[in-house]
Amino acid sequence: MSEIIFKKRQSLWIEASLKAVEEWADHLLQALGEVKVLVQPRPVLVMMHARDSVEQEVFCVGEILVTECQIACRGQRFWGRVVGDQPLRALCLAIFAAAKSLKPEAIRSLEHSFSQESHRIEEYKDREKRALGTTRVQFETMTPT
Repeated sequence: MSEIIFKKRQSLWIEASLKAVEEWADHLLQALGEVKVLVQPRPVLVMMHARDSVEQEVFCVGEILVTECQIACRGQRFWGRVVGDQPLRALCLAIFAAAKSLKPEAIRSLEHSFSQESHRIEEYKDREKRALGTTRVQFETMTPT
């Protein structure tokens, strides 16, 4: 799996419904076999920096709450981290990282489900955009450093 595709899929796992993410993680767990949780999902504060999209100046956004965890599979360690207090999603992201490295074919077998969820998210964003108009702040335009 190319790094670009991996990043797109990782973003999908962050935006997808929790139900879809759980189903995907269950599928990957079956393919991976034994997975041991080394560090339970836990909330932590991290300092976030971003780059201003206009003047390209780096600035400190401040501390943000993330949930992170660590798993082991086949003698290797994998991490999951997500913004906010989302322990299940952090764990699922760690499972996704393990599958990317150890069982990429298991991820490829989920492509149809990924496409369906991507379509659902795009429809939701379109409805939200029409409802909110131009009043929403676009934080996505800031580039993390």
